[in-house]
Amino acid sequence: MVLALLLLLGLGESTAAEVPTKTEATSEAAAQTEAGATSAAAIEPNKVTPSFTDEWSEEDRPNALRGIEVHFRFDKSRLDLDYMGNKQSLEKFAQVIDSLGLNMIDSVLIVSQSSPEGVYEHNLRLSQRRAATMRRVIEERHPELSDKLFVHPDGESWQRLREYVVKDSLMKQSTIDKVLAVIDADVNIGTKKWRMEQLDIYPYLRKTYYPRIRNSVFCIVYFDDGLSLLVAEQPKRMETEEVAEEPVFRDDFPSQNSITYREPMLHVHSNLLYDAVTVANIGIEYYPHNSRYTIAANYTAPWWGSQKNHRYLQAIDGELEVRRYFEKPEGFDAEKGLSGHYLAAYGQANLYDIAFDATKRGWQGEGWGLGLGYGYVWQPWKDKRWKVEAFVRFGYYQSLYDPYHASDPFNGKYYYDWDGKIEDFIRRNHRLRWFGPTGIGINLSYDIFMRKVTMER
Repeated sequence: MVLALLLLLGLGESTAAEVPTKTEATSEAAAQTEAGATSAAAIEPNKVTPSFTDEWSEEDRPNALRGIEVHFRFDKSRLDLDYMGNKQSLEKFAQVIDSLGLNMIDSVLIVSQSSPEGVYEHNLRLSQRRAATMRRVIEERHPELSDKLFVHPDGESWQRLREYVVKDSLMKQSTIDKVLAVIDADVNIGTKKWRMEQLDIYPYLRKTYYPRIRNSVFCIVYFDDGLSLLVAEQPKRMETEEVAEEPVFRDDFPSQNSITYREPMLHVHSNLLYDAVTVANIGIEYYPHNSRYTIAANYTAPWWGSQKNHRYLQAIDGELEVRRYFEKPEGFDAEKGLSGHYLAAYGQANLYDIAFDATKRGWQGEGWGLGLGYGYVWQPWKDKRWKVEAFVRFGYYQSLYDPYHASDPFNGKYYYDWDGKIEDFIRRNHRLRWFGPTGIGINLSYDIFMRKVTMER
């Protein structure tokens, strides 16, 4: 009897009744084209399309079981082996192929999908590119499977999302019903996505399940004679401890239950515009786990002067800032940290002593301010720890200060341009109030501390 091992994750539960007859499979296989040109709308995600060489009888119809999948980063078609256990999944696939033997493998099917967010046509092309990537990866690693390999771009994975939601034990049944009502609604894709985004549970779904359904799924069809011969030739291996490490062909095929990755926790940055004019500055930004909000602190301290020329630029400025980013990376995309647009609220305090030359007035005082800021962070280099940020700030600033002439002798006039008695002088007798632009900059930052995060799958 023929036994089919369908290493099928992302396509849902399968049974023997779901596997097509030889006539159905041959007809469908004849209609296949390359991954980039195949229409995802024509592919049934729960249907297997092997290339059969002999007619199947009813008693030879294969069974369908669960198995292995690989995942893609958001909006990417390149396979990252360090992402969500992809390297281990490909190693497991190779173990299965080696254990079965090429002669006993009928066909290998790979179905690629994208998460249902954004423009449908883009996601369709994305699933096509992912399918093409998987064809290339498997043919490079297993060239002997080239004539047995079929790839299918399956567009958006609504069905897989539905299966995850149905099995979710953390959501209330009423919430599950609301999500299923949106998924099952007979409306256009754009409306369905909009309705999904309006649900209170949507951020949870996008974080928990969307990274899992940006995937490619392996399906292997093989003859059980191969497995029987394999076991018959190595009967003693069943009695050794090494047997547990061999591929196990059963319904509850083992899979990775959790994946560990690292995400940024703290970065250090410097304002390049200040650096260009020799104004020393440094800042840090702390990323709380699983949050759009961050806390930043900035310190600016130019401290240089020339007594001979009566020129001074001496200041100490400290700032605290709270930021809210518009977008938060979900799941394993959090490895790259927060980026994109953000809004900020800040407060600052400073003291200063500024003079340009002996003939012009200088100023000495203290000030404080608060306001709002807008910025944009992007990652121009391959190393995602490095980022560039541009920002502007608007707000209110107030300072109490005294003017002075640096060339005057120290006789009561020196610091304060005061002609009366020294004992009658009141310091900080001048006040500055300003409302408008308060800052601009281009920061270069680097993530110096990372935290380890374990995500249950």
